[in-house]
Amino acid sequence: MRPFKRAIHIDFHTMPGIYNFNENWDAREQVKILKDAHVKYICAFCKCNEGFAYYPTKIGVPYPGMKGDMFGELLEECHKNGIGVSAYFNVGYDHEMAIKHRDWRVLNKDLAKDDPNGILDYFIDMCYYHGGYREYTVAMIKEVLDKYDVDGVFLDCMSLNACYGNECVEEMRKLGRDPKNPDDALKTALEAQVDFCREVHELVGDDKYLYFNGLSLLVPAQEHFSHVEIEGLPGGQGYDYFQPQMAYSRGLQDKVIYMTGRFQKSWGDFGGFKGRASLENDIWDALSNAAEVSVGDHQHPAYGLNKHVYKTIGEIYEKVEAYEPWTDGAKYVSEIGVLTPLVGEMKSPQQGASRMLGELKYDYDIINENMDFSKYKLLILPDDILITPALEKKLKKHLDAGRGIISSGFSGLKEDKSGFALKEWDFGFDGVDSSNASYFKMTDTADETLGDMMWSMYSHGILMKPSKNAEVTAEYVKPYFNRHHDGERGFWYVPPEKTDGHAAAARKGQIYHICFRIFDAYYTGAMAAHKRLVQQMIESLMPDPLFKTEGIPSTARVTVTENEKNIMLHIKATFPEVRGEVDIIEEHQSLPAGARVMLRGKFNKAYIVPAMESLPVMAQEGYTEIVLPQVDGYMMIAVDKV
Repeated sequence: MRPFKRAIHIDFHTMPGIYNFNENWDAREQVKILKDAHVKYICAFCKCNEGFAYYPTKIGVPYPGMKGDMFGELLEECHKNGIGVSAYFNVGYDHEMAIKHRDWRVLNKDLAKDDPNGILDYFIDMCYYHGGYREYTVAMIKEVLDKYDVDGVFLDCMSLNACYGNECVEEMRKLGRDPKNPDDALKTALEAQVDFCREVHELVGDDKYLYFNGLSLLVPAQEHFSHVEIEGLPGGQGYDYFQPQMAYSRGLQDKVIYMTGRFQKSWGDFGGFKGRASLENDIWDALSNAAEVSVGDHQHPAYGLNKHVYKTIGEIYEKVEAYEPWTDGAKYVSEIGVLTPLVGEMKSPQQGASRMLGELKYDYDIINENMDFSKYKLLILPDDILITPALEKKLKKHLDAGRGIISSGFSGLKEDKSGFALKEWDFGFDGVDSSNASYFKMTDTADETLGDMMWSMYSHGILMKPSKNAEVTAEYVKPYFNRHHDGERGFWYVPPEKTDGHAAAARKGQIYHICFRIFDAYYTGAMAAHKRLVQQMIESLMPDPLFKTEGIPSTARVTVTENEKNIMLHIKATFPEVRGEVDIIEEHQSLPAGARVMLRGKFNKAYIVPAMESLPVMAQEGYTEIVLPQVDGYMMIAVDKV
């Protein structure tokens, strides 16, 4: 396989009626634009979500009036110039087949077509689980694999939808399930989705890249992926989306791609370009996390690629290429593992923990109970991690090794929520907190951030009895009454009343537990007191982290990656600004000279890459201190392993 790096994802969803479709098509000119932009890999159009094919298919529907073989010509020219190509198929949407085969569309529980905005809705879900559309889709993939020497296959829009069409209902009944039970319907759809992935994997083989876009990272189909691509646009998922997805993805696959986009808003935004600074920010996020980079584009059906856009991409990718002696083969380094459930989507507790740890300058992974815990000095169980038998054994082993745990809310409880699962959680479970307006107060009020104040919880969890064996670090403060309406008056302004003997946070041995859902609260409220409470616990359980910082604000990010020869520090000062209803990065922030990073271990020299400019280093109590020059946007600093 050709190296998947400095990539472009070329969307090409073309509505009918483009009278001058591909009249200026020249594969050689297109590839020249790509090569000049330092592109090494592309994902290119075979079948779009309109249902049109861009090669002379005998199975599908070529775009009306298409001249030549657009995909084949592009593939040939790319390979001549050392550029790899994945074949793009939209699986979830196919407007042409939705019109020609109404029976191939997803049916909802009311046996209506699954297009909530009406029959003319553009995005109509297709049932690739069973029957005719699945056979049609697999046949087109096989046709392309037989016809072309592609480097990979990319299947898009593979959302999970319960379907009540004939084939799906028959499958449910065959499995002894109740079609009227929504859980049975969704379970059947999930199993069929995974089976579809298996069939395509067998067809494609292990010698090509294969990615199923739209599947949750928690769907049990990772054995059929060759890598992970994280699709995230600031106008869609937002700037915060990438970090938690990346923190989980690197535990699933060795190769992860950050597929950002050049668009101002979302896919198909032909006239939108978010600009250099925003693109650079996303590229730096990828490099800081040892991910490869990909920029999403949408090719004009008549005029081709936009040279202005690719001039900017080329200038950025030229810099990315210069970093590759340090980034190729690099791995992200972390000492904190944040737990996520085995099924479902990552939710606000994981997102809140990701945001909080990034602001506090701690490197972390998001992991599930099936992954290896051995490298983590500290585990965080955010808010809703109930303890399965398998997880119980691994947590016990982690604690027996003298390592720390921070849990919050319902985390640490048995699966039936009847109490804590391990005796090491010696805090006393007193049931679910029925309050909707509780507070907490630190027992030690010396900390400047927390002080002598009663702080809102915002997201409630359990009531925790103080144990004689545990140290209470924060007391539970009950309100005068819950927020409610008594039929006459709304009780909204609810102050704290007094402590009631429960603990809000406590420590026993190597475990801290916080009674409320602090990570959900931080994701939705971003209160500094919540972050400081967690920071105190991390500092106590892990006093010698991989690195420490001074003079770097919470808006900046610092991460560590490593290869065989070097350890790389990534300092990113740039962050988005809220402008009206959108987040924007129009220019870079600067970090003034004089900030410090202390990297654990003894290193003889540090230098800015790729310029190889040396920086002074100083040994300091088990750490090597590096004083930073002014950082404009981003800086990568390398130290040589001794």
